[in-house]
Amino acid sequence: MIEHFFFIYKNNGLKPAIKAALQDMSAGHLRRKHRAYYEKYGVSMDGSDGIIGDYCMVHTEGVKLHSAYRHELLQAVSESMPAFVYTDELKGGYLLFKPDYAPDNLAAHNYMGNCVAVRRDMMDENAWKLANKDSLWELNRYICAKCRDKEIMHISKALYEDTHIESRTGDVGTCTEELTGNADIAMNIGNSTNAVPDTDNQSPLISVIIPNCDHVEDLRRCVESLLYVNSYKNIEILIVENNSKSEDIFAYYNELEKSLPDIIRILHWDGDFNYSAINNYGAGHAKGELLLLLNNDTKIIEPDSLMSMATYAMRENTGAVGACLLYGDKTIQHAGVIVGIGPDKTAVHPSQGVPFVERGYRDSIHHVQNYSAVTAACLMVRKSVYDSVGGLDEKLAVAYNDIDFCLRLRKQGLLNVYVPQALLFHYESKSRGRDDKGANHERFVKEADIFKERWKKLLEAGDPYYNPNLSKEVPWRL
Repeated sequence: MIEHFFFIYKNNGLKPAIKAALQDMSAGHLRRKHRAYYEKYGVSMDGSDGIIGDYCMVHTEGVKLHSAYRHELLQAVSESMPAFVYTDELKGGYLLFKPDYAPDNLAAHNYMGNCVAVRRDMMDENAWKLANKDSLWELNRYICAKCRDKEIMHISKALYEDTHIESRTGDVGTCTEELTGNADIAMNIGNSTNAVPDTDNQSPLISVIIPNCDHVEDLRRCVESLLYVNSYKNIEILIVENNSKSEDIFAYYNELEKSLPDIIRILHWDGDFNYSAINNYGAGHAKGELLLLLNNDTKIIEPDSLMSMATYAMRENTGAVGACLLYGDKTIQHAGVIVGIGPDKTAVHPSQGVPFVERGYRDSIHHVQNYSAVTAACLMVRKSVYDSVGGLDEKLAVAYNDIDFCLRLRKQGLLNVYVPQALLFHYESKSRGRDDKGANHERFVKEADIFKERWKKLLEAGDPYYNPNLSKEVPWRL
């Protein structure tokens, strides 16, 4: 049988629209491909009490269990006896593969789904009430808030089908969802890792560090967006000048220092270009409680971007906070970073090139998400945290310094967070050029080798926020 699917693509340019249409055509092929799984679902459990071993099986209407569910659950919990177990699923004809426990994902939407197993001692009176709702989102948040992270288990197998299709405004949320609600939820998830920020300092000073060499118009656009688009006013802007030649840029520096001496300072770094060293130098002169590393080829779109990032950066459990960055054609440049995949199995921006109007895999573009890393083109972090790990590694002058930094934060037990409510343009590499030939390419290869050797075990083990069933070559593909 031939199936037809019709979608309306917003006028975001011809190429993005064609790309989105081709992606949906491919998704339609996958939908038909996965029909073979259907016959394995619809199995009822032995007994009607919803008990499997020491676990209560909780699911909503429309859930059909895979024939192997009982076996896979009992096998998975036999050693560690976790408090809470969730699995991958089949939904709307698609296999939906999920990350391991990600508290900020769960605060943003019900990524765990509507079929879970809960150890019986965790099911108190309130849990039973929540178990009877049309969505298990509240139950999942409630149980996870009582667990240590290691007590939450993810089985990376699609062990049930959820036949109930939520609307775009259902419990999966929307891109216009209120950030404060997500943040409040996130602060109460995971007793072992989350902590409420200092309520007496809701608007800490943010030191914005911008490396710059010439490119006066790029810098002007970036600075003016900080001054006139950005709604967060408690900032200082540190422009770290590095070997500029043009008279125009120095005239602009003088203009800034004379007109805004209380906000803008021009620092001078005279060495060769080293992104890590330049930012570390800027951080050493920063007065703010929060640092924002920001490329000169960016422009703020959403006025509350810095506030949105600061809401998360001030939490004690949080390391780096990244933003949603768009190319000039309104396609994604950055929406989080996955490690251990891509052509050289180092790191990739998984949604790069996807039109911003699209939802992304697992609604990942428009929801707050935990990732192993975020880009330093726009990265916020507490200065105390930055200093505690020694800042960016100056051996990685240009490539992988931000990914390495984020992985060191993860090693300290901190969460890195992608916050799409922070929205900027990023005209990537416009000011510095590409690393695909000559000396730049040689340096890139050298730094890639350092990164791969340093994080070899982690890269081989796989990114916990990227499901092992998905492609290691092309993000989000099977």
